[in-house]
Amino acid sequence: MKKSSFKNIATVGVLTGMSRILGFVRDMVMAWILGAGILTDAFIVAFRIPNLLRRFMAEGTVSVAFIPVFTEVREKDGLDRAFGLTRDMLTFMFYALTAVVILGEVIAPVIVGAMAPGFLDDSAAFGVTVKLTRIMFPFILLIGIASLLMGLLNSLGHFTAPAGAPVLLNVFMIGVPVAGYVAYPFFSRPEDAFAWGVILGGIAQIALQLIPIKTMKVPLGFSGNFYHPRLRQVLKLMGVAAVGASVYQLNVFIGTLLASLLSPGSVSYLYYSARIFELPLGLFAFSVSNVMLPEIATAFARSDHKTVSSLTGESLTAVLVFCIPATVGMYLLSEPIFAILFVRGAFSLADAQASAFALQMYSVGLAAVGGARILTQTLYAMQLPGVVVKTAWVSLAVNAILSVALMPFLGHGGIALASSLSIAVQMVIMYRYIVRQGVRLPREIRSKVLKMAGASAGMGLVLLLFLSLRFWEGGLSPMSVAALFAAVTAGGGLYFGLLWVMGMRPRLH
Repeated sequence: MKKSSFKNIATVGVLTGMSRILGFVRDMVMAWILGAGILTDAFIVAFRIPNLLRRFMAEGTVSVAFIPVFTEVREKDGLDRAFGLTRDMLTFMFYALTAVVILGEVIAPVIVGAMAPGFLDDSAAFGVTVKLTRIMFPFILLIGIASLLMGLLNSLGHFTAPAGAPVLLNVFMIGVPVAGYVAYPFFSRPEDAFAWGVILGGIAQIALQLIPIKTMKVPLGFSGNFYHPRLRQVLKLMGVAAVGASVYQLNVFIGTLLASLLSPGSVSYLYYSARIFELPLGLFAFSVSNVMLPEIATAFARSDHKTVSSLTGESLTAVLVFCIPATVGMYLLSEPIFAILFVRGAFSLADAQASAFALQMYSVGLAAVGGARILTQTLYAMQLPGVVVKTAWVSLAVNAILSVALMPFLGHGGIALASSLSIAVQMVIMYRYIVRQGVRLPREIRSKVLKMAGASAGMGLVLLLFLSLRFWEGGLSPMSVAALFAAVTAGGGLYFGLLWVMGMRPRLH
């Protein structure tokens, strides 16, 4: 892997880690102020609605559709033409997403009823969710513009501001309710403060990314005549990619719908566990894939299939070397994590145990989600979104069937396990498609995965020793935090030490 790529991955990983840590703080504040009952369920469902549309129409599809076409135009027609495409895309997205926001404000009750049918029997929960949905629906416009700026900056080799933008979102989602409800009661309802924090955070994300764009003197603006073949090429990719790029969030949507039919708090348990689950994905899978997508797209635009194969293999290895041990760590440490980080105020030990069970079921599919992310990016770089869509439909069907089948036995944990298994199915199918397209992954990947699994098993034994101490039963304390940190440090140190002994060492060139 190139030193520049490694540096960019490290930068994105650090900033993503900061965002995830602040995300934990945000969730701790939510648990403290809202608990795990009706208000939290209402906020989570309301926020998930524009967030799901964001995956369909904004960040998920813009990045994977815009970057390959921008790169192709830059390589074949020059940078000025590529900037022209950016202006056209900005104009189209502004008008299209504004129309979506207006429509969403009008039909918010219908959307909430479809997202969480279990709320229809509770007028209070339904009314609060509709109100929060209307407050937060403009977020799709804000995050859509922010995601286009992210794709532009990543295509130009700048990753710092796009990776730092989510940090600001969490800052506002923490700061607004704490300052505007707890410290100074500007908002009469705590859930309203969280909702307005989302909107202000979206504005901040755009502002941060405009700084390097201005510094780089990118001629950004609106276009008067923006509908031409290159834009249609991006829009076609976006349309085909909408389902494929959003498969993970669609699985979450199915889980939300089904969890609303279970006992109160089930939606919250899945939400809190998913937040923990997404930490290693953000640190490793998303950072690697975001940095490598422009490089793979450039190699494909130059018809360099050997480099495409090499970069895909390097990306998979870089993701799995962290996701495989993270699977073991999350599974074993799930209860200590929730007991230490969340048990306070309205969030009880029983809530922590229920959330930990969901996290264990999610963790089973961590490596599959990370691998699927890399394979998805490779297919998009090759401008083959149709393959992703086909596998996405299969994954969604598997998720729905398994969720319904496992819920009677495992409750909300069955929903989490179904999500993990469905993504694993998707990853296997995508891999077979990529091989058919001539991408040949290095043979040594299999032996490396076996070494990772062996080292992770050794790490697990160390974690079991720490678990025998039951250090988390007293909740948050200096001793419990120190013990959790020691367990993670000792386990991680042993894991990488074993890999070093087995000959797995990073090679930069």
